[in-house]
Amino acid sequence: MRNAFARVVGILSIGVVFAACGGGGGGTTHSGSSLTPVTPEAVATGVPAATPAPNPAADATRVAAVLAASQRSDGSIPSTATLVNPYFANIAAIGALHAGATGTNVRAYIAWYVLRSKDANPWGIAGAITDYTILGNGTLQTTGEADWIDSYAATFLTLVATAWRNGDALTRAYVQSIQSDVERIASAIGAVTDSDGLTWALPTYRFKYVMDQSEVYEGLNDLAVIRSEAHGDAAGALSARERAATVGAAIAGTFWSAANHAFAVAIDASGTPTWPNLGSWSDQMTQLAPILHGAIDPSSPAATTVYAAFNTAFPSWTALVKPDQYPWASTAFVALQMNDTMRATAYRLAADAQYGPDYAYPWYCAESGWYLRTLDGIAAPQTIAEL
Repeated sequence: MRNAFARVVGILSIGVVFAACGGGGGGTTHSGSSLTPVTPEAVATGVPAATPAPNPAADATRVAAVLAASQRSDGSIPSTATLVNPYFANIAAIGALHAGATGTNVRAYIAWYVLRSKDANPWGIAGAITDYTILGNGTLQTTGEADWIDSYAATFLTLVATAWRNGDALTRAYVQSIQSDVERIASAIGAVTDSDGLTWALPTYRFKYVMDQSEVYEGLNDLAVIRSEAHGDAAGALSARERAATVGAAIAGTFWSAANHAFAVAIDASGTPTWPNLGSWSDQMTQLAPILHGAIDPSSPAATTVYAAFNTAFPSWTALVKPDQYPWASTAFVALQMNDTMRATAYRLAADAQYGPDYAYPWYCAESGWYLRTLDGIAAPQTIAEL
């Protein structure tokens, strides 16, 4: 992706491209797009019945305009009208960077995360961060909770690495200036790492999720990039890569079962795995996480197996026919990783028809992040492998 989308959507300014969420403006969906309508044939087959009309840049212009509108003056990116979830915001900012945002807004969000990661948290873990409620007067108040510690920190590291790779000179200089903060936030992953190198979601919730491990795998590899390229720490980079390799080996080994043709959704404190329910949307989504975050090769037997199983279980997901209210734009990005442009394009048509032009809730900031990366990949397929 490295700035590939900036080539496609050169008309978008940094102010328009950067980051925001669906805003939580109610659950109404919209069909005001000029895209080709989703037909019954498309629902049945998952394939568009007509040739896609506008190019991905047109879609991105609309998404980016909505995305830009909700970044708060303090730099935070809300998930809904009343909540800032840093994990979702990280994903939104990563997508914005892949779409060409390189300046002030990116630095403002990273600075917000860095500042809030210094707040007290209920686990007493340096670098950990909580969710924040947006009060009626616009100020933020910690919820005292987070869904995960490991994934919040890991996706932040991926964001910083993306800012380093894609950023302008000021952004790259900023990344160089926050070395101690990056290390403090990265240490939160270590604080929830078990003796086997895998991470618990929370100290108080001792489950090792394959989705979290996949994000941690990517985040640790990105930490290696930050350390080696931005901070000149070759030894630290090697350590991060070794830790990532341990996690990757566990995903391919401990979590994967050839007999079950699946990854364990989670492993509990006693080492007992939970295997996916074939009819569960959330369980099947977890199966795609190792592909999504580069922990397994898309051409590997495990990847082809779980992707085929996902499409068998939910054949019309590209038309948004599924037992879940959220768009899950990340599925379309996985389709591109699997060289399945047909399904990714069908999803684009359905998503734009259902959620455009205002992309209101249940569309939210992380959806915009993944959708921008999907549009990037459709426009420039050669960039898909560049996580």
